[in-house]
Formats: sequence, structure tokens, C-alpha cells
Amino acid sequence: MQTRANKSEDFIEFLADECSGAIIVATSRKECSAMQLSRELSMPISTVYKKLKLLEDAEIIQNVKTLIDRAGNQEKYYRCIVRDAVVKFHEGEISISIEKADYKNDFVTLWKNLANPKGKRSVNRAEINAELDTSIFSQGTSL
Repeated sequence: MQTRANKSEDFIEFLADECSGAIIVATSRKECSAMQLSRELSMPISTVYKKLKLLEDAEIIQNVKTLIDRAGNQEKYYRCIVRDAVVKFHEGEISISIEKADYKNDFVTLWKNLANPKGKRSVNRAEINAELDTSIFSQGTSL
């Protein structure tokens, strides 16, 4: 997928920004909450929330899971959706191709995994219900 010029410039600027770059790297390895990122990257939580919002608006990261505790507090988890980026410089112009993943389609993957679990182990109803509950909340859906 070829991005528009302003998206390319935005992506390069985010990579060059120390805080945003660190968040991109951390969320490309695993899903992370703002609290985890703040602790692991030694960043103020306000900075993390600001950068997460900017990165999400730029479609570089995606909210992949929202956990809701019994008190109704939400904890969102994020993943970097950029899988591959190629920067080219040709005849004075910079272009970038970005390949993205879409974690919102993980619900389909969940069903495939439940239908054919690795090692062909049996899956009981409690495991299926637990997986479904997790998946529903990971899509940001509230019941």
C-alpha cells in the first residue's frame, strides 16, 4: 500500500520523535497498555496518552483490547499495525510504502483457532466462553 505524502512524512516524524518511536517499537513487539508503556519506557503517563492518541489518529497503532474491571474502569491495549515500511529516495523525492496489519479481524482468527486448536487438544465450553469474553472486550465492545 502506498501512502499519501503527508502520511509518509507523519510516519517518518513519529519514528524520529524519541517518545513516539519508543512506543512504536514497544507496541510492535506486544500489545501494551498506557500504564505498561509508562513503566517500561520511563515516560510520564500524560506523555504516553498524548502520543498514543496521535499515533492512533495517524493509523500507526490500533486499540486491540479493552479490559473492563468490575468497577467499570477501562484499560486499553494497543499494537503497532505497521508490519513493514520501505523508504525510498529517488531523484530528490522521498516515498514510503507501508504494509499494515488489522488486529480488528482477530475475531475470525479466534474462531479458526477454536475450531482447530494446535496439538488437536480438546477445548471445553469454559475455554470457549473465556476466549469469547476476552475477544468481545478486545474489540472495544461493551455489553
